[in-house]
Amino acid sequence: MKLINKISKALAVVTVALLSFSCESESENVVEKYPTIVEILDADAANFSILKAALVKTGLLNTFRNPGSHTVLAPKNSAFIAAGITEASIAATTTTANIAALSRILRYHLLTEGTLAANLPNSGYVNTFSPYATSTSVSISLYINKTNGVVLNGGNTNGGASVLQSDINASNGVVHVISHVLNIPKLHNLIIANPDLTSLLGVLTSAPQAAVLTDITTTATGASNALSRTVFAPTNAAFTSASFLNGQSDANITKVLKYHIENNNRRASSSTVFVAPATPVVITPLVINTQLTGPQQTISIAAGTVNIADITAVNASIKTINIQGSNGVAHIIDKVLQPTL
Repeated sequence: MKLINKISKALAVVTVALLSFSCESESENVVEKYPTIVEILDADAANFSILKAALVKTGLLNTFRNPGSHTVLAPKNSAFIAAGITEASIAATTTTANIAALSRILRYHLLTEGTLAANLPNSGYVNTFSPYATSTSVSISLYINKTNGVVLNGGNTNGGASVLQSDINASNGVVHVISHVLNIPKLHNLIIANPDLTSLLGVLTSAPQAAVLTDITTTATGASNALSRTVFAPTNAAFTSASFLNGQSDANITKVLKYHIENNNRRASSSTVFVAPATPVVITPLVINTQLTGPQQTISIAAGTVNIADITAVNASIKTINIQGSNGVAHIIDKVLQPTL
């Protein structure tokens, strides 16, 4: 009888041990299930009810309820209210044009795939899902700078925002909470946002160049071709190296600026191919009529290169292409182009 009791006790100990091991193994194999983006908004309605109402109104809600991979830059209710957008105003939005305008704003807060803050560019432009004009393939750019936190389009004074809380993981992407509703930028906003373009900005915002700044600021939003603008934007280093600018009159500086602007929305179809807008045939070389009229006041881009030829023997190189604003596009270059003055 004592032997049977000992065997029973031993079996009990083994059973408890096996059950304990099994529970620990199951616990280690549990995979945390993240909520969807919509479920995250629902769980914090006090902060995100306006964003959800806007998604419902524009028919975008299912995008964030269904499987996928999205990065959502999510303004809080307070940010929407500061921008004049409330649940009541959204409910009162009924026209097709106004709903489309709200959709453009929301799409500007959506990036191409779920991206953690650590994987966003330290300093650079990304594409959003907000379309340029009526295009189904060209979208408006957003500038991200992580020098001091994560700042979008230069911060709220330039129509941008700061990231307040990053990396809220969802099963279908990532949510970053931002301080303000983002304005869809024009060309000058995208120039202001980039600290490597402060020299260009300084020239553009000087009093003698007010008309040039106005030209790239007030051209029709969403317009194409001759009503929009293409800006070839020299870097700070390019201005430092442009000794020919020393001592030039304000009138000549105006000429230099206009030599960097075209009345068109001219994008690169690839990293090395520029074509005339709406023209499928590559021009060899592509001759661009700048705003500076007269003989020898064109620039040219050789087919299959990123080299821009002016009147000098030294070409400029295009470093960043297709920075798309609502009223035109910019390309960053490493030289101040020299016209005939």
